[in-house]
Amino acid sequence: MDKEFQNRLKHFTVLKSKYQATKCQDSSPSSLLYLILRKVDLGIELTELEFDWLREQELFETVETICQQQQYNLEELRKLENEFSHLKSQYQVPKNGGAFKKISITLYPILWKLDSEKTLTNLEIEWLKNNQLTGTVILAQKMELERHFFVLKIKYQATKYQGSSPNSPLYKILNKLESKQRISALELEWLLKWELFETAEIFEQQEAEKKAEFIQLKINYHANKHPDVSLSSPLYPILQKLDADEKLITSEINWLEQQELNETIAIVKELEQAREFADLKVKYKASKIEC
Repeated sequence: MDKEFQNRLKHFTVLKSKYQATKCQDSSPSSLLYLILRKVDLGIELTELEFDWLREQELFETVETICQQQQYNLEELRKLENEFSHLKSQYQVPKNGGAFKKISITLYPILWKLDSEKTLTNLEIEWLKNNQLTGTVILAQKMELERHFFVLKIKYQATKYQGSSPNSPLYKILNKLESKQRISALELEWLLKWELFETAEIFEQQEAEKKAEFIQLKINYHANKHPDVSLSSPLYPILQKLDADEKLITSEINWLEQQELNETIAIVKELEQAREFADLKVKYKASKIEC
């Protein structure tokens, strides 16, 4: 007995149990009952001849179960259609008659994700654009910004601010805090005006950490003779680049020379030589040699 036939036997047994047809003694997959039950399970409507055959076999419970299942399927289909229609209206899908019938299979789960406040993937956004659903794309992007704004408000203790529009000055400020950028004096004043003291305190904490980092970098790269400890000093980003093993540009090296930071320049040259040596070892396949 081959595997395919065994699988059909098992499937037939499951369907007979599901649709109250176990009283039928015929268990062969070639049985008309198996065909009927497979059709029902796939949501395909039966003909009157098929219903008559079931009654002739006295499978009345099966007929009743199938009728209940088909009625349930019809009701669920109507619910889905109503839900989909509502979602299309809510998420600005244009009414183009039957033009969107072919894309409904993909569109419905996308709209469902939007309604569940889930983030769409880049592929889903691209699919919406390719199908000229511009309004839906704009709305999805706006919702994503609002979600991001809400997350930042929680993270930076600014939830007492009720506004949710990404156009708010607060959203710009929180994005700066997230990327460790400095906020301006006017922005700090705005936070205090709206009594967002915890958020302002987080900014001050970031500033203190950056100042401590700047002081340590000046020590590490022998730049202590430069008196400026302001975070707006050109020296701070230069030392950060050195610490990240990034190459300085000519204007940055010129600035160091103007400030007579000779020890720092010597370190720059040493790091540059080390990078060049590492590049040559890779180029000439000598990276195994340690020296």
